[in-house]
Amino acid sequence: MAHFRSEYRALVRAALREHARFADFTILKVWPGSIDAATLPVLGVLTPQDRCEQETMTSTSRRTLLQVAARRAGHDEVEDVLDADSEIIEAVVNAAIRGAGISCFLDETSVVSNTLGERHVGTLVMTFRLTLWCAPATLPDDTEPTTP
Repeated sequence: MAHFRSEYRALVRAALREHARFADFTILKVWPGSIDAATLPVLGVLTPQDRCEQETMTSTSRRTLLQVAARRAGHDEVEDVLDADSEIIEAVVNAAIRGAGISCFLDETSVVSNTLGERHVGTLVMTFRLTLWCAPATLPDDTEPTTP
């Protein structure tokens, strides 16, 4: 069974990949520090933080920070294009995560643009808060004999 954060990332990557707006995007599993112009446009899905609170002896709430990052080249309208991307990303993430029965809301959006050669490059980062209520982590039952 995959870890719940791995499942979040896979679920969101698959949902974004299926949307026509992002058909020409490269969807990265790891967000590198720099991305060359030939690779753009790109999307990345990250889960950089998770907070666990024990609710009862048998229940915890896991609040996970999920980020979707998009980088694309453009002209002086690149921020406007990223704004349009953000509306779709928010809808896609909400549908995918809430459809899986997990609480999800958009917490923060940031857009940064700079110049790469003669083109403008914009980066959009959207931060979502996901909450999952589950049992605390336990070790597997070691009483069962294992087969070599």
